[in-house]
Amino acid sequence: MTAEIHLGKLFSSSLGEVLGDEDLLLEVARDMIKDEIKKKIQKALDDNPELKAELRESLEDYYKAKLRQSLAAIKIAKASVHLGLRTVPADLQDDVHKELEKEITRIIDDTL
Repeated sequence: MTAEIHLGKLFSSSLGEVLGDEDLLLEVARDMIKDEIKKKIQKALDDNPELKAELRESLEDYYKAKLRQSLAAIKIAKASVHLGLRTVPADLQDDVHKELEKEITRIIDDTL
């Protein structure tokens, strides 16, 4: 084989490794499509302030609903803990309370 053929094979194999075959190209194409769609949506919203306000209000309502859902889940967990604590035998309640307090403190610390 000539040096040109070796160089061509080396280049094409290196290019395939760099581009990850077709995965990288597909990812780039998807990103470009997303960018174009975002531009079209942004233009449509900029052209129609009422629609933009309606969407913004709807998104705020959705966000608040998700927060209410999270709060409800916390309340369910709290009620479940209270229910569980009522079923613990009296001689184990202090140990369970201490462990529960440690765990809640750890969760809060990890969250903050």
